[in-house]
This record gives sequence, structure tokens and C-alpha cells, in this order.
Amino acid sequence: MKEAHRRTRWRALEMLGLVAVMAAWLIVRLILVQVVHSHRLTVDAAAIHVHRLVLPATRGRIVDRNGVVLAMDVPSYQVVATPEYIDSGPQGRANAYRDGRLLARYLPFSAQRIGRVLDQKTVYQLLDRGVSPTVAHRIQALGLTGITVIPVNGREYPNGRLASQVLGMVGSNGRGLAGIEYQDNAILSGRPGYWLVNTDAAGNPLPQWQLAYHRPVPGKTVQLTMDANIEAVAQKWLAWGVHRAHATNGTVIIMDPHTGAVLALANYPNFNPNHYYTATPLQMSDFAVQTVVPPGSIFKPVTASAALSAGVVTPQTMFYTKGYFNVDGVRINDWKPNGWGWISFTRGLEVSSDQVFGETALRVGVRRLYQMVHAYGFGHPSGVGLPGDSSGIWLPESSVNRVDLATMGFGQGLAVTPMQIIAADATIPNHGVMMQPRIVKAIFSPSGRVLHRIRPRAENRPVSPRVAAEIEHMMVLEAAYGTGVPAQVPGYVIAGKTGTAQLIVHGKTSSSDFAASYLGYGPIPHPRFIMLVMIHHPVGSLFYGDQVAAPVWKHIATFLFHYWGIKPYATGNNGTAPPNPRA
Repeated sequence: MKEAHRRTRWRALEMLGLVAVMAAWLIVRLILVQVVHSHRLTVDAAAIHVHRLVLPATRGRIVDRNGVVLAMDVPSYQVVATPEYIDSGPQGRANAYRDGRLLARYLPFSAQRIGRVLDQKTVYQLLDRGVSPTVAHRIQALGLTGITVIPVNGREYPNGRLASQVLGMVGSNGRGLAGIEYQDNAILSGRPGYWLVNTDAAGNPLPQWQLAYHRPVPGKTVQLTMDANIEAVAQKWLAWGVHRAHATNGTVIIMDPHTGAVLALANYPNFNPNHYYTATPLQMSDFAVQTVVPPGSIFKPVTASAALSAGVVTPQTMFYTKGYFNVDGVRINDWKPNGWGWISFTRGLEVSSDQVFGETALRVGVRRLYQMVHAYGFGHPSGVGLPGDSSGIWLPESSVNRVDLATMGFGQGLAVTPMQIIAADATIPNHGVMMQPRIVKAIFSPSGRVLHRIRPRAENRPVSPRVAAEIEHMMVLEAAYGTGVPAQVPGYVIAGKTGTAQLIVHGKTSSSDFAASYLGYGPIPHPRFIMLVMIHHPVGSLFYGDQVAAPVWKHIATFLFHYWGIKPYATGNNGTAPPNPRA
């Protein structure tokens, strides 16, 4: 009896001990869960049951100086394929190409190209982005297996190819990839919002599902200095000029010389940013700021600035030209084999004599020429406000020899961007004051309130008003009687300068590959614009600046005079002397 009682008591004690151990374990676990690990477990639980839904912000618009919309966000769709869901049996390939033919009716790709994508049997393929609602609904109505239409925010460029390199484009992640879209991405992109959504274990929203809501902040509007109408005309005539010369590419820049505002920046070839993924690198290049070339004779106003400012020549200084000149045993040819005999410095710019400006550079010297070069802003990016803005290529001043100096005098042996050279030469019609070139005019809030207006800014004064007036007189004569005659617009006084630069090919100056240009402004005496036309790699008998670029300049300038309502006033001498206002 006693033995049975003892065993019962031990069993009770064992059970009590077990209960005590379990209670202690539970207490420890409660302490760990509720105290030690409470924060981590709370976060883990939230990760399971609280979902953060990102709400993308509407991207800001890009507009021209008159408010014309150049880029905006619109409702759009992506077309996505899951090729492995297409029949993989004996008819798999036939089905893929059948679907490709159906989709090719609505997408900007060939049936063969789409068919090859669908025949890859991969899990995911993006067929097209930025598809319009109408096209998306038509594709959805086809009911094709493995083809999904997904609503997204899309970027639309309503004017297609207009100013495509300036505007750039936006990638599928909503970030700018080039142009203004890239340069001012932080301004345009806005700030995304989010919803915090409470869900059950299966991921379904609970009745009280919205825990927090932060509204997305739309991006700001960027207003450009450009005029869409001028840009369209510039693109039209540039394309004409490139095709006429059988050239590879070209650029046109039109600027207000008094403010530095870029009124048009056209490149050819160009692309449609709505379908940028079909564009070639050449089509996407912004030649105005990213490409450096020898400027040729449109650099001569810079050499003239240094020479006249230093007093080493006057407009009447005489030079004897014979079609070539020798520098340290090296023969440098002028573009006219026999020269012009005795001519003045003014006449030298009028006929674009390389000998006159090569000899002038030697009189100026390396130090004074480079001082003028830096005063004109060469050697650093133009600061216009576009990505890829190049500094150009210059020999170090200490390594420039006399042959280098002579060729620099007429724009060879150096490389600059078209934007740099037009910004420099725009100093002449602005009485010697160089303005900072700029492409952005103002920033607006989503509601249309002006947040920031970019004011014109004087960058430097390279030359005095007297020197600027002397160079302008030479450029007026060049346009009236010299190499710039093909750019003349009857009834208007203009000033200009042709350029035919020998390009560098495989590290050597080519005798058959050129950049033909014309830089001019008008009307004189109150210039409204300065314009540079530059066409690269013309092929055939037309390759000089007066043959290739000047006619393009004339067509665009004719439009500008009419567009702005500037009436002709030139006399019978084709505008070399404005009429007497007292007459």
C-alpha cells in the first residue's frame, strides 16, 4: 500500500515538473515573442499582410515657347507575350507566325519579326510599349493565347519627329534616357505616391484595407525657348539640303543673338521618340552639341576679332595672295589655286581667303589667339542645357607651332561643336557681348504657375562694339558680293560667312571629306536671329559651303522674315546699304 502511494506521489511530482517546465518554456517564448523579437516579428507580419502599392506620378509636360505641347503623359498600354503558352506541338511555329501576322496589323513591326519572337518559347517578351488605347483594345479583342495587354502610363510626342534629339525619350522605368527628358528628369518626373493595403493570408484585401494613402505629386512643366513652327521648317529644309548633297547628316541652329535663346535646333536624320527603340545611333545623335568638327571658315570672325583687337591689322591692311603660302617649309594651299593678287583684309574675309587669315593668325601669335579663343567660350561645354555637351578639341597652347597656328587661323587643326561656334559668332550682332546659349525658358508647376524663369545671361565681352561693327561690315559684304551670295534673300540685308572644313579621317586631314556650313544673321541693322547650317560628308560635285549650306540658309531665312512680318527694305543693290531713314 505504501509502495503504491509512493509511486502515485512520484508520478504527480513528475507531472507537476513537466507542467512547470512547459510553463517556463511558454513564459520564455512569450518573452521572446512579445519583448525580444517583437519589432522584427511585427515587421515580418506587416510584410506578409500589408502591401505597398506604388502609385506612379504623372510626368510633367515639355512645351515650346508658345505653349505648344511637345511631350506629355497619356494613358497607354504595353503588349506582352508569353511565348511558351503558344502551342508547342507540331503546329507551334505555324501558330507563332500566324499570331505574328495578326499582331503586325497593329504594331510597328513586320509579321516575320513578331513571329520569330513568339517562336522562342520564352516566359516573357515585351512586344511593344506606348500602345494607344484603341490599338490595345483591338489586340485584346483578338483573344490570342499568351498575349497580354497591360495598362501603363505612356509618354507621347504628338509631333512625332519634331525636335526628337532635343526632347529625347523616356524608358519603360519612367526615367528620361536622352535630351531634355534626361537632362531635366528630376524636374519632369515628379514624386510617386503609394497605398498601404492590408490583406489576408491569401493576399486578398480585407474590408478595412486602406491603411495609408500618399497622393503622387505630378512632375513640373519644362518650357523650351524653341518655336515649334520654326523647328518644323528648319527640319524640312535641312532634310532637303542633306539629300540634295548626298550627305550623311546635318544640323541647323537658330538663335536670338541678344538673349542666347535657341529658337530651333534641327538634326537630320532624326527619329520618332514614340518608337525610339527602332532608331539607329546616327538618328539619335544630337550633332549640335555632341559632335565636334573643324569649323573651317566660320571660325574666321574669331581670328578677325583677335587681329583687330590687338591692332595687328585694320580692315584696310593689304595682303598679296597667290593661292598658297609657306610656313616653316610647309606649303599651305588656299582654296583658290591662283589667289586674288593684292586684296584688303576686308576683301580677304569677303572671298574667304585662307592665306589672308593664316598670315593674320601668325601676326596675332599663339598667346593672343588663345586669349580670344577662351574669351569666346571655347574649351568648355556651351552650357546650353542639353546632355552630351562637348568641350571641343584643342591643342595645348604650349604645343602649338607656327604651322598649327596658321591653319587655326582659318578654322582647321581644331574641333568645336556647332553650338559653340554659333554662340561665339552671335557676339558680333550683339555689339561684342557674348550671351550664354540656353534651351530652357521657364519651369511651371502642374497648375501652370511660374516657378522659375531662366533669364538671359551675358557670359563675356570678347570684343569692343567698334571691332564687332567692323567684322559685321565685312560679313555684310561677304553675303552681298563674296562667297555668301547664294544665301541672299532679296530685299533684306544679311551678314554671313561660308565654311568648308576638311574633316579628320583616320587621324589625318582629308582632302575629300568635308563639313559644309553657312553662318549668317539678319536683318541688318537690327538682327532678329543668327542661324548656322552645317552639313556633313557631302558627296559629289557640291561640297562647298556656298553650294551646300547657303541655299538651305536662304530658304529658312525667307520663312523667318515672313513669319515675323519683317518687311523688305533693301535698295536695288540687293541690300548692301539700308535706305536713309530720312528719305
